Amino acid sequence: MTDDPVLELRGVGKTYGATRVLGPIDFSVRKGELLTLLGPSGCGKTTSLHIIAGLVEPSDGTVTMGGRDITDLEPPHRDMGLVFQNYALFPHKSVFDNVAFGLRMRRVGREEIRERVMNVLDVVGLPGVEQRLPHQLSGGQRQRVALARAVVIEPQVLLLDEPLSNLDALLRKRMRLELRDIQQRLGITTIFVTHDQDEAFEMSDRVILMNRGLIEQLGSPEDLYDRPASRFAAEFIGETNLIEGRVTTANGTTVNIAVPGGAEFQAPRTNGAGAVDEQVYLMVRPERVEITRDPPKRGTAIGARVTKRVFSGDMLALTLTSADGLEIVCRKPSVSRYRELEEGSDVWMALEECRMLPRDDAVKP
Repeated sequence: MTDDPVLELRGVGKTYGATRVLGPIDFSVRKGELLTLLGPSGCGKTTSLHIIAGLVEPSDGTVTMGGRDITDLEPPHRDMGLVFQNYALFPHKSVFDNVAFGLRMRRVGREEIRERVMNVLDVVGLPGVEQRLPHQLSGGQRQRVALARAVVIEPQVLLLDEPLSNLDALLRKRMRLELRDIQQRLGITTIFVTHDQDEAFEMSDRVILMNRGLIEQLGSPEDLYDRPASRFAAEFIGETNLIEGRVTTANGTTVNIAVPGGAEFQAPRTNGAGAVDEQVYLMVRPERVEITRDPPKRGTAIGARVTKRVFSGDMLALTLTSADGLEIVCRKPSVSRYRELEEGSDVWMALEECRMLPRDDAVKP
């Protein structure tokens, strides 16, 4: 992967009548990377992908590929491969003929077609199935045939429109790892659309989180998880605890935030926000809440009681409630020192790697 942009969207938006469904949005895709458009239903991710593919005409803005404006270019001339959610295989054509379709449309020679089809079937792990029909394949095999058909034409950009959504949970998990492996081996620039955070995080170099037709945040999976830019981002990406608090002290890089009961926790200061007396959220992920039976000798901790305990095999989810009504959810591995905690157990909780988030309804100092 390089920093060279292969594809760029600038000021792209879409309006249907008086309803704005997308944008304006701006982003670029680097050569060789897998970029994921992530978000809830109706956030604009699929509309964005269809604009890139040429299936939907934008109301404004431009799409460029390799520095060339392709905004008005028809889909067959965009040098892109597209895998649909339902795979869109020809039911009465063999696997070989399905994969070869794009090459025949490009008038590639017969021998070259055979060589390229057999090579790509080997790459996607389907040697020996070229004469089967789609209905003779499993869901995972059909998904790989659709992928082979998209990449055999050697497109500049591969577009994946929720291609795993029709698979069962176990196969879906295995296939996303296989998809990522194939994408990396081929080095093909890929845009992936999903509403599933696990898929986005396991497969992507970068993730665009979308909300109400706009880009909420763009960054690596680690950036989005560790440094969410908004309450929406924090709550959509994984589980989180959001505690209403007040900034008590602030300097150039950190703030101290007081939570109900008066305990204070330190967090990085972001984007110049966090003036003294500003109302903010203190955010902490459930796995970053430490629990001890005795008060820790260092740092800030709050006395609490286990008010809910959920066992899920390898993990325990514990709800901790302080005397001041502060309720925190934590997740711990299913080992003896945490398993021994029952509902009603008294503990101390320390909040680690906290973040500060703005509150839209906050009263400014």
